[in-house]
Amino acid sequence: MPRRTGNAAPTKSVELVKQDQLEFDDPDEVDDEEEVEYEEIEEEVEYEEVEEEEEEDEDEEDEEMEGVHEIDANDESKMVDADGKVENEKEKHAELLALPPHGAEVYVGGISSDVSSEDLKQLFESVGEVVEVRMRGKGDNRTYAFINFRTKAMALKAIQNLSNKDLKGKKIKVSPSQAKNRLFIGNVPHDWTHDDFKTAVEEVGPGVLKVELMKAPGLDRNKGYGFIEYYNQACAEYAKQKMSTPEFKLDTNAPTVSWADPKNANEATSTAQVPLSTT
Repeated sequence: MPRRTGNAAPTKSVELVKQDQLEFDDPDEVDDEEEVEYEEIEEEVEYEEVEEEEEEDEDEEDEEMEGVHEIDANDESKMVDADGKVENEKEKHAELLALPPHGAEVYVGGISSDVSSEDLKQLFESVGEVVEVRMRGKGDNRTYAFINFRTKAMALKAIQNLSNKDLKGKKIKVSPSQAKNRLFIGNVPHDWTHDDFKTAVEEVGPGVLKVELMKAPGLDRNKGYGFIEYYNQACAEYAKQKMSTPEFKLDTNAPTVSWADPKNANEATSTAQVPLSTT
């Protein structure tokens, strides 16, 4: 009698099911592995973000440092320019003061047309050191010159000893030069004192010998103008140019600057030079 084989298929099914269960991982383990992988990805992303932030911070720091270096370089450049300017000013002041003083120059007239500056220098060196000879004009009776000596005493000696001296057939005339060394300053603040005025003009340039600020009689204020006497014309000319610039101010006032008229040197007649003050 043949055997029944009905239980064979179920047995194979069970084995397949068991085999399938072995081939697939535990769901919990799969979830754990996915979480780990996700966390690792998150950490990598975070690390990249941190790296990017650090790079950005470094770039910002580099830019800031470059800016600081540029500012430092500009400041240093300005300091060098300022120092150079001060040094140049000092050198210029020294040059002006090295020139002969006011009164050391003489005027020479009646010079023959064939007289040279070298001829004049040789003649006038007989009385002292000649610093400069400047010839002007052309033709007889129109040629004249200015001669600068080292000192006033030498100029005085030339006037005394060489006037009416014969030079190449003509008698020359020697007299004091009318070189200017005095400035008129208008539009001075009325409430300024003599010291205020003196301090302001001494800061402009060298060679200030005398400062006059005209005071209003019976009033505690000045008349709005004054005079400055300089060591020589070169110092006066230098100060005149400086004080005539738009940037120069006496407090907030733009001063009026001109050569003082020798004929109006006294206070009584100098008012002709005085413009109306704005203060």
